[in-house]
Amino acid sequence: MRIKHVLTAWAFVLGLFSFGQVGQTFPNVETEMVSGKGVKLPEAFAGKYAIIGIGTSKKAEEELRTWQSPIYNKFIAKTGMMDDLYDVQVCFLPLFTGAAKAAKPKVIKKLKENNESLVIDNVYIYSGSREPFEPIGVEDKSEPYFYLIDGSGKIVWSAEGRFRQSYFDQIESILTK
Repeated sequence: MRIKHVLTAWAFVLGLFSFGQVGQTFPNVETEMVSGKGVKLPEAFAGKYAIIGIGTSKKAEEELRTWQSPIYNKFIAKTGMMDDLYDVQVCFLPLFTGAAKAAKPKVIKKLKENNESLVIDNVYIYSGSREPFEPIGVEDKSEPYFYLIDGSGKIVWSAEGRFRQSYFDQIESILTK
């Protein structure tokens, strides 16, 4: 019985460190802005921190939305008292892979109709193979994935699922080092 508890604890600890592959470089991918301008990631954020939120399907939308206001308020609008201290680029990155590529024009049209320019300017769209994202743990289509990358494109923090205030505490501790 004791061995089972030890093995379960080790599996949990290993799981904590395996998601997001902290220490790996974010995949080099070609994206486009809602305007149609092509952008290479993570190259576009060279020399700066960037938080990249990845959504892979409509199933992840509800949890992805829990991140939108907090990220917008802290890193784009900078509404908090100390938020001006953080120079963090923001990237919402929907992935259009496989059959979902056909939905891309409709989604872009909807984004243009429903979002203000400050949000649209932070949406980068990827259309292609899912393969570049597999090494960094993007697997479950029902979950959004978030990565903080440093100026060299290295992943220094990651999370998946709903937003939690504790995530900002973790990010802030990295940014203030």
